[in-house]
Amino acid sequence: MTQQGWKADTARHGVVLAGGSQFIRDQVARACAAAGITPVVVNGIAEALHLDPEVLLVGVDAPLDQLSATRDVIVVAAADEEARVWGKAARLASSRVVIVPQGGGWLAEHLGRRLHPGTGGSVIGFTGVSGGCGVSSFAFWCARTLSAEGHRTLLVDGHPAGGGLEVSIGWEEHPGVRWEDLEGIRGMLNADQLSSALPTVKDLSVLSHRAPSGERARGGLQTTAEAGGIVLDAARAGFDLTLVDLPSGQAGGGPLAQLCDALVLLVPSRPRGIMAAGAALRSHAALPVTVVLRGPVTAGLDAWCVAEVLGVPGPLPFLPTVRGASAAEVSGRQTDLRLPRKARRTVDTICRVVRGPV
Repeated sequence: MTQQGWKADTARHGVVLAGGSQFIRDQVARACAAAGITPVVVNGIAEALHLDPEVLLVGVDAPLDQLSATRDVIVVAAADEEARVWGKAARLASSRVVIVPQGGGWLAEHLGRRLHPGTGGSVIGFTGVSGGCGVSSFAFWCARTLSAEGHRTLLVDGHPAGGGLEVSIGWEEHPGVRWEDLEGIRGMLNADQLSSALPTVKDLSVLSHRAPSGERARGGLQTTAEAGGIVLDAARAGFDLTLVDLPSGQAGGGPLAQLCDALVLLVPSRPRGIMAAGAALRSHAALPVTVVLRGPVTAGLDAWCVAEVLGVPGPLPFLPTVRGASAAEVSGRQTDLRLPRKARRTVDTICRVVRGPV
């Protein structure tokens, strides 16, 4: 495919590529063709931003410092550019990377889903402004509730070095695929194959990192945006709802955060936590974020006050301290923990937000 094969569609600016070599332009054109999309190619970022694209693709040599930290960007690079593309993309928290031609299938799927929404399930990320917020437990409680309602639900472990989400719910002996089995995945993943291979009980499936043992205890698999995108795209096609337990207190929430459709953010009722929440909301301005206030409540920082400080509608959903939750997580007995009424009410509130109107 040559440069003449590109056609600027002035009636629609869904996908715009700024810069990139001829090889990159050809690979993007193929991915767009597979998604049924006509791309627009321009030479510079300023020209691309003027078109206000739904999806902005940039070549590895494009000056990313011209972009807002909240602009959703995909940096497209060839295999021989991979060594330098990750460091450059990391400067923009909302960016992701695709290496072509290996990632062409993922790019086609991603573009098709972005420009033709409503064709799959939702992916919701759960994170906190700091460690110790109880995010993993809260994500599991919501996943358990949604699956009990009859929704096909997938709970995804987004902590490569977190010790394995499966341990906290007592699923480490359940047969099925873990993240480590998907290491190095390229292209596309069949949704039916993924859902049938995962540890599953009734309508709840889990994709976890393995519990560390022996050599694995020295470090976890670092899930990349490319591999995460392939897996989460398959999850959208195979499940009604996918909840991702993201790292807390990390800039951007880790590589899977940018692949989610929306976020649930747990914020402890403490001054530093609220300041961190403001920064998190700014860094995720491109996504819908539901803020949950985490107890215990500090005097003057209740659900109405914190909502006002953060500039979001109040009162915030409030998650109280749940007696026995930490012990249940440590002992792998989360599935046996019965929540008190106030905590159940908050879980039900978030589940309504996650699943949308019924």
